[in-house]
Amino acid sequence: MLDQGSRISSVLKFFFHQLLAVFGKKSFHFPLAIYVYLTFSCNLRCSYCDDGSGHKFPELSKSELSPNQWRYLFNLLVKFSDILMISGGEPMMYPQIQDIIKHAREAGFTFISLNTNGLLITPEIVNSVDSIIISLDSLNKSRSDKIWNSPGATDQVIKTLDRLSGFSKPTLLVNSVILPGNIEDILEVMNYCGRKNITFSAGPALHKTKPVPGLLGNPRYKELLEKMIKAKRNGQKIAASEKYLKGVGNFKRFNCHPLLVWRVYPDGGLVFPCSRIGKTAGNLIKKPNPIGLLKKAAGGYFFETNCGENCPLSCYMDTSYMVQRPLELMKEGFNRFHMFSHFPQSKV
Repeated sequence: MLDQGSRISSVLKFFFHQLLAVFGKKSFHFPLAIYVYLTFSCNLRCSYCDDGSGHKFPELSKSELSPNQWRYLFNLLVKFSDILMISGGEPMMYPQIQDIIKHAREAGFTFISLNTNGLLITPEIVNSVDSIIISLDSLNKSRSDKIWNSPGATDQVIKTLDRLSGFSKPTLLVNSVILPGNIEDILEVMNYCGRKNITFSAGPALHKTKPVPGLLGNPRYKELLEKMIKAKRNGQKIAASEKYLKGVGNFKRFNCHPLLVWRVYPDGGLVFPCSRIGKTAGNLIKKPNPIGLLKKAAGGYFFETNCGENCPLSCYMDTSYMVQRPLELMKEGFNRFHMFSHFPQSKV
């Protein structure tokens, strides 16, 4: 069962230090969440998949930690945040995924989300996490299957969403990737989520660190973002701030603060400064003093990359916008907390 009091405390702790940073106190001691890539393996070959260097995640070769090694890391990482985000690749491809979630709970993580394509999800996994993020880029099954390079996959994902949307826990979020050829489809997915009371998020496809050709200056793309803003104002659960939805329309430059969420690669590498650059501060398993790496990520100043890339991803662009604006931070933080809160668990 989710400890709501502990979770609120963790979020408030994060907000406190970010507000200090906004007011020039150079404070950055606690991330909002821990984000782990269990594996880079995947059962799909999406046309837009890109790790930031032009490679697809399944093409990357990194060794994978054992469940016991993850348990060791969870006991270190939970001291900084008790919110855990599990991703990949496709995390359900990790053979001992159930053990991973069990170890995370035992370590003290009070909120666990799973970012998945939904094709391998099981009732046991559904009943063990607090939030599930599922990809859906079109309700047009033939077009979506082509984007994913997997015949029949879209029908299965939609059936999974239809089934899970009837439960109060886990909360659901549908994430869509915007391409020049599926802009109208994204609007249909948003409306579908509105009918099902599913939180919705969408962002542009990238090639390396830049938007794919065909989005910048596209009036259909701008119109989609305007409709997302309108839906958010009308009360639909849209996991994006208005500032982000406006900024990503023209890919406006921004000051990036990438360490608001700490990311750990499948082999234990601590991502530094961000996943799009693909570098690490070191390996949390191999380094004799892993706490030293964590202190580097947590320590003392409000980190900016100044890399010149300005990747228009919500996880970097939106969070960077919010922490620079205290009122927006509190407003959107409250909205997100409401979106991902739930009532007592319903079994699948």
